[in-house]
Amino acid sequence: MSAPGRRRVVVLGPAHPSKGGIAVHTTELARHLAQAPDADVKLVSWAKLYPELLYPGEVALPDATPEVPEFTPTLRPLSWSSPASWWRTGRRVAQADLVVIAHVVPLQVPALLTVLAAMRAAHSTARTVVVAHNVLPHEPNPGDELLVSRLFAAVDGVVVHSDAQAALAHAHGARRVVTADLPPHLPGGPRLAGEAGSRVPRDGGVRLLSLGVVREYKGLDLLLEALREVHQRGFDARLTIAGELWGAAGRRVRELATGPGMRGHVDLREGYVPAARIPELMAAHDAVVLPYRSGTASQNALLAFAHGLPVLATRVGSFPAQVRDGVDGVLVEPGSAAALADGLLRLADGGLKTLRDNVEAPDLEAPWDAYLGAVDEAAKGGTAAAPPGGKALAVAKRGAEHALWARVGVQRRVGEQLAARKLTAAPAARPVPSGVPRTGVLHDAAEVADAVAQTKRLHLPAHPDSPKNWDALGAVAAVLTLADDGSRTARVLDAGSARYSPVLPWLRLYGLGRTRGDLAGINLEFGATVHRDGVEFRRGDVTDTGLPDGSLDAVTCMSVIEHGVPIAGFLTETARILRPGGVLALSTDYDQDPPDTTGVTAYGAPVKIFSPADLRDLVALADRVGLDLVGELTDDVLAHPERPVHWKRTGLDYTFVLLTFVRR
Repeated sequence: MSAPGRRRVVVLGPAHPSKGGIAVHTTELARHLAQAPDADVKLVSWAKLYPELLYPGEVALPDATPEVPEFTPTLRPLSWSSPASWWRTGRRVAQADLVVIAHVVPLQVPALLTVLAAMRAAHSTARTVVVAHNVLPHEPNPGDELLVSRLFAAVDGVVVHSDAQAALAHAHGARRVVTADLPPHLPGGPRLAGEAGSRVPRDGGVRLLSLGVVREYKGLDLLLEALREVHQRGFDARLTIAGELWGAAGRRVRELATGPGMRGHVDLREGYVPAARIPELMAAHDAVVLPYRSGTASQNALLAFAHGLPVLATRVGSFPAQVRDGVDGVLVEPGSAAALADGLLRLADGGLKTLRDNVEAPDLEAPWDAYLGAVDEAAKGGTAAAPPGGKALAVAKRGAEHALWARVGVQRRVGEQLAARKLTAAPAARPVPSGVPRTGVLHDAAEVADAVAQTKRLHLPAHPDSPKNWDALGAVAAVLTLADDGSRTARVLDAGSARYSPVLPWLRLYGLGRTRGDLAGINLEFGATVHRDGVEFRRGDVTDTGLPDGSLDAVTCMSVIEHGVPIAGFLTETARILRPGGVLALSTDYDQDPPDTTGVTAYGAPVKIFSPADLRDLVALADRVGLDLVGELTDDVLAHPERPVHWKRTGLDYTFVLLTFVRR
């Protein structure tokens, strides 16, 4: 029993003898929560975590040595194969004040829902928080989204480790979402992290280390292709792959590592790497490589820094925030063997020494203070992550969506029939929108009225929020004049799309989208893929679309980036998927003297109104990834005599800016 007045906390998740970073994180979370003087903390874990047939690696550590010191008390009543244990555990923790649940994979969600149901049956008043290491698996299965939505709806709040994951949690029904940087929880703990072994002298090329489970999203196959390329260019590099090889990705890596040209250059050490072996491994290498295709939050860069090694990583997940490009590591674009090869060449002797000299040991304790605050914030529950307007607005938006696409379908078919009978011009002959600069600012209410009038003249269904017609007209004009050759076969992606917004319907009326897939919209809030008059709307991340390099003619992004989108990640991904000469048309909320938005949130993120300095920083970022601004951001261009946009929900007045870029 807890002493009177003490806070009873339960942390529920994997712990020793389970292996891996999440088990270490759960243990360290319990330890840091227990440091509060008024807290009684128990760690409730699993005796059997997964069915072995469904898990491709070893579930438990290969020996009895914990990765970090075990937390006391740790109880292990849960078993994946015993629903009775799920119910008993829920009754057992029902008296807690706070229950923090580690969400690992959807496979465990039925057990967690049963725990929560048993707590409710026992009239528990505990606040409940899910720590979502990945909202959805990197390789999702049918039914995962439904399970995760049920879990998030059953708890007070969710803690995630990136803005993209926050949007995904919001889209899956979380009542409250709080984003926090993943705190350090290194295998072996601070003690082993501080025992960096004596550096083993080099007797040849640069020694690279890849540590951890090999899966498709981690991009080891691309790294091996890059390694082969730099060898052909005379750069001597050797790679150690230490970790378990899973499924098809593991077989592919094994095939490449043992293939032509790799003999003597790749050391394949299959199997789990226990914490005690990490200092020795680090000491025998010069840099850690993290060639991920996609990612959320990872501490592998921090692990490298703790052992004095620089890092070569891709610009995904948490790596851009952890690795200082050109200072203590090298950052390259994801999904490209060529980019990785260029990154490897930057690790030539002189560059490698400079990077290594700049590596600083990470602070392993201070970040936990902010993290515990995020857990407490998530426990408050509420609707911080809910879209404004609730069900009534959702119904209204759905109605607007169906009305819009019904009109587009009818108007397009009638137009095609009349054109076939030569009674009217073909859709491609419709005048291109005019009057909106490729790069410029919405000045006043008169320009709003002009935009609405133009939609009527062009027979384009207007957006009910009048100012949004201005930037939509500019974006459509940019696509038609800069990205389309007149054949109306341009491939266009609307990033952060809404099914009721005008850009894709208008492009459809201009004759684009005759081939399925030419017009598409993605948003993390979308569930199942929906088709509207030949346009595909699917769930997708604007910073990690999964589309092939250079596969698009244009990307539009209308009033999206101000809602917590990682700007660098979005621009990098857009530059990757655009062909040379392709166009990005981007609008966002702007003011030459932005109003104070402190404490104002919407869509689960702080409200952001861009300033002139913010826009210039954005343009500089775009330039670095190969996107050239059309026009200039002079003081005259950025000035506006009025604030013609009013957001009723927040009471804010401001305007819009439209920026158009061309891919070099």
